[in-house]
Amino acid sequence: MSNLLSVLTVAFAHNMFGEIGFSVDSLSAWFMAIVSFVFIAGAWYGRGYLSHYQQNPLQNRLHWFSVVMTYLGMMILFSTSNMIMFLVGWEMMAIASFFAVVFEYDKSVVLKAGINYFIQSHLAVLLITAAFGWAYSVSGDLTFNGIATFMKQASEGQTIIFMMMLIAGFGFKAGIIPFHSWLPHAHPAAPSHISAVMSGVIVKAGIYGIIRFASFMQQAYTEVGVITLILGLASGLYGIVNAAVHRDFKRMLAYCTIENIGIITMGIGVGLIGMGREDALLSTLGFGGALLHTLNHALFKALLFFGAGNVYTATHTRNMEELGGLISKMPRTAFIFLIGSLAIGGLPPFGGFISEFVIYGSFLHGFGSEGLGLPVLMVLSGASLAIIGGISMLAFTKSFGVIFLGTPRTDKHCSGEVSLGMQLPSYLLMIPMLGVMIFPGLLFEYVSGVAESTFGIYIGTVAAGHIYDFSVILTKVSQGFMIFVAVIGMMLVIRNLAIRNRSISRTNTWGCGYAQPIKGIQYTSKSFARTLVDLFRVILPNSSRYKAITTEEIFPKDRSHISSDGDFWEEKLIDPVTNGIGLTLGKFQFIQNGDLQRYIVYGLGYILLLVASATLL
Repeated sequence: MSNLLSVLTVAFAHNMFGEIGFSVDSLSAWFMAIVSFVFIAGAWYGRGYLSHYQQNPLQNRLHWFSVVMTYLGMMILFSTSNMIMFLVGWEMMAIASFFAVVFEYDKSVVLKAGINYFIQSHLAVLLITAAFGWAYSVSGDLTFNGIATFMKQASEGQTIIFMMMLIAGFGFKAGIIPFHSWLPHAHPAAPSHISAVMSGVIVKAGIYGIIRFASFMQQAYTEVGVITLILGLASGLYGIVNAAVHRDFKRMLAYCTIENIGIITMGIGVGLIGMGREDALLSTLGFGGALLHTLNHALFKALLFFGAGNVYTATHTRNMEELGGLISKMPRTAFIFLIGSLAIGGLPPFGGFISEFVIYGSFLHGFGSEGLGLPVLMVLSGASLAIIGGISMLAFTKSFGVIFLGTPRTDKHCSGEVSLGMQLPSYLLMIPMLGVMIFPGLLFEYVSGVAESTFGIYIGTVAAGHIYDFSVILTKVSQGFMIFVAVIGMMLVIRNLAIRNRSISRTNTWGCGYAQPIKGIQYTSKSFARTLVDLFRVILPNSSRYKAITTEEIFPKDRSHISSDGDFWEEKLIDPVTNGIGLTLGKFQFIQNGDLQRYIVYGLGYILLLVASATLL
C-alpha cells in the first residue's frame, strides 16, 4: 500500500475476500502500544477490584475471556489491511466488550446500559459496512487499496458523503456527539477496570478509524476538516459542561471522555484543513496534537477511573453528595485522583497541557493564513478550547473537593485505603505520564513523523525547521515548570530541616464563627456548579422538585429537594425516536399471542410463500 509505511507485513493467499493481510505501520504501532499498556494496567487493577465481588467461577472466567477477546479484536483491526478482517476485529471488540461491561448482569440498570452499548456499536458497524460496500462496488477490491482506488475516482461530493458515513460510524465508538449517548450509561455500569479500558483505549478505535481512512482521501480535505473540527468543538464543550454538573463521579468521567475525544477530533480537523491548504506545518501540528492527546488521555483517564474504583470499593457509592473528607482515610487514592485531575485539567507540566499546547499552536498558525474564514474559525476554536480547559478545572476542583476534602456529608461508612495491589497499577500509569512531562519534544517529533508517514505530508526545509523549533519550545516549557516544582520541593525540604528540632503546636484556624464545622454548611456538588447550570440551561436538562422559601415565612418548615440531570441529545433526539419505534412495533404485538395453533398457521404460510416464490422463479 503506497501510503502505509509498513514495518511489518504478513499477507496470506488470495481468496473470495481478496488478500487477507496484516500491515503494521507507525500509526498502527502507536495505537497498539497505547492499547496494550492500558490493557495490562487494567487487567492488573481488575484482579484486585474483582476480588471484592462474590462472583461464581464461570462468571469470572467469562469476564476475563471477554477482556482477552476485546484486546485481540482491537489488535486485528489496528493491524489489518483488509476491510473484511477490519470488520471481524471490530465485531470481536464490540461483542466481547459488551460481555465485559455487563459483569453484574443481575442488575437491570447494568443490563440496560450494556444492551444500549451493544445496539449502538452495531449501528456503527452498519454505517462502516455500508461505506466499505460502496468502495468495493467501485473498486472491486476488499483490501484498503480498494478504498484508495475509490477515493481517486470519487467526486468531491462523493468523498464528503463517504467520509461523513465513516465519521458517523466511527463517531459512535469514539463518543462524538450526537453519537455519544451510550458512554454516560456504560461507564458507570461497567467494573472500574473496564471503564478505564473503554474510556482510555476502546473509544480510540473510532479515532484510529477516522485517521486511517482519512489518509486515503485525495480531495475535499478542507470541507471534511471543517466539519470534523466543528464536531470536535461541539463535543468538547458539550462533554465538559455536562461533566461539571453530574454527581455520579463515574458518569462525570464518562462525559470527560466525550470532552477529550472532542479535543482529539479538533486536532484531526485542523490537520485535514492543513492538507487542503497544502500547509505541512498546520497538518503536522493538528495531527501531531491529536495523536499526542490520544496517549495522554488514555493514561490520565485510566488513572482517574482507577481512583474512582478505589473510592467505590471503599464506600460502595458513586454519588459525590454522600462523600467528603476521604483524604484522611484514603490519602494514596486522593493523591492518585489529584494527579489525574491536574493532568486532565491541562495544567503544566502534565501531558494534557503538552498536547493541548500543540493544538493551540495549530490554531495560532492557522490564524496567520490568508483570507477571513480560516482565521475566524481558528480564533473561535482557540477560544472554545480555552473555555473547555477552564470548565475542566472547575469540574475537577468540584470533584476532588467534594469527594476528598471537608467533612463527610453523610454517615456512609468508608472501609479505608484499598490494597497495595489496587494501587500499584496507578503508579504504573504515572511512569509514562512522567515521561511525557520530561521529554515532550521527543514525543512531539515522533508523532509528527507518524502523521507525516500516514498522510504522505511533504516536509520542506522551512516547515521542518518550524517543527524542530516547536519541539524545542515544548521542551523548554516543560523544563521550566519542572525547575519550578523542584524549587518548591527544595524550599519544603529546607523548611522541614529548619523546624525539625522545634516543638510544634497545632490548633484550629479561625472558623468564620463556626467552632464545629458540620456537614450541612459545606458546598454540595450541585451547589458548586449551580451558576454553570444556570448559564447553560438550554443544553442541561434538569428536573427538580423544590418549594422555594417566601419572604412571608418567618419560620420555614422542613423542605426536601430532589433533582436529576439528563442528557440533551438523548431526551430531544434519541428518546423520541426510540419511543416512536416502540409504539409502532407495539401495534404488531397481537402477532405474538401465545396461541400454538396460530404459530403453526404462520409456519405453514411461510412454507407456502417459499414454494410460491420458487415456482415463480
